[in-house]
Amino acid sequence: MLREDPERTHVQARREDIVTIYESANQPLVQIPGRAAEAAQAAVIALRAGRAFEVLVALTFAESRENVVYAPDAPVPQSHLQQAVDEALNFAESMGFILESTWAGLDARQKEEVMKRMSAFQEPQPKRVEQPVERPKTDGLSAVARLFAAFAILLLASGALGCSGVSAEQRRRSAEIHYDLGTNLLQNGDVQGALKEYLDAEKEDDDLPQTHNALGLLYAYSLARPQEAEEHFQKAIALDKDFSEARNNLGTFYVARGRFAEAIPQFEQALANPLYRDRVIAETNLGWALYKAGQPQKGVRRIEAALVVAPKYCLGWRQLGTIHAERGELQAAGDAFAKYAGACPETADAHLQSGKILARQTRATEARLAFQRCAGSKDERESTLAKECQRLLRELSP
Repeated sequence: MLREDPERTHVQARREDIVTIYESANQPLVQIPGRAAEAAQAAVIALRAGRAFEVLVALTFAESRENVVYAPDAPVPQSHLQQAVDEALNFAESMGFILESTWAGLDARQKEEVMKRMSAFQEPQPKRVEQPVERPKTDGLSAVARLFAAFAILLLASGALGCSGVSAEQRRRSAEIHYDLGTNLLQNGDVQGALKEYLDAEKEDDDLPQTHNALGLLYAYSLARPQEAEEHFQKAIALDKDFSEARNNLGTFYVARGRFAEAIPQFEQALANPLYRDRVIAETNLGWALYKAGQPQKGVRRIEAALVVAPKYCLGWRQLGTIHAERGELQAAGDAFAKYAGACPETADAHLQSGKILARQTRATEARLAFQRCAGSKDERESTLAKECQRLLRELSP
């Protein structure tokens, strides 16, 4: 089991002791106990530790540039190394990270460059002290204020009842207001505030499905408490069998933890509801789960069908390209990643994936153009991807 190691501010390792590295291709919003929610990068790093091995998960927060390192209770023997790596990948993916291998196949010089650019290996620099800047009120905060006003009116109404108490209808309305408050706070980046409001909503009315769905999402992707996340998703579904959003979220949770066979029926039941609006998301998720469960043809057909309906759905093209690439179907992979880049031209990852396939097809000129588009990204959240594309560009240089 992985636990935060407060003694480690970064990963200290020699190049020759590193077995493998996986880096995140995205920067989701992450909130861990004791810290505010913040965009972060992740890395899974497997190291030799004497005759055993240690697999770490390192998070680097984008704004503070601080590292949080998760370490196992004890090193593992070589026979358990792959299992430990898989568990670490599932742990990081449960927080919303998409991870890719960046170590295999590199020579010594390239590996040194990877270690130099990765924040996980760098000792954090002292924080600069900055003067606080007064921020204007946002529409989200105004919405919170309005909800507080509604809640105050509800409290006054319940107080006027005197000894007669609060009716079930008023408790339901109170729970709904807490839920709305939590959602607005979450949209403004206040994970702890959102959690408090959702828990208050649960206390007011434990039978509100959307509250349990929201708690499941928070516990799964912001607070790294997977057992509680699963329980709340299941409770939301038990309260409303047609709650397709909760079924899709539970299926996605299972996929992130490698439980593909359990994910498939959740996506199928979500799609069985003709009123479900986000059908494309569930359809492509089902396709990915089928592929990972050993049914690639069915998976590809599902994703392709979804993309006919929603040709601008970026993740679908990425999933389709990845399936073809992993199966060695380079022409089909190249077509899918080209459509990914066409649908999402401002996404650096789209050009990175397209460039990799073009390079595998020995189409160096086209690959170089793709990597140049990726390397030129000005989005701070894509800095890791931009650096990877810069490295690949140097390798393609004559």
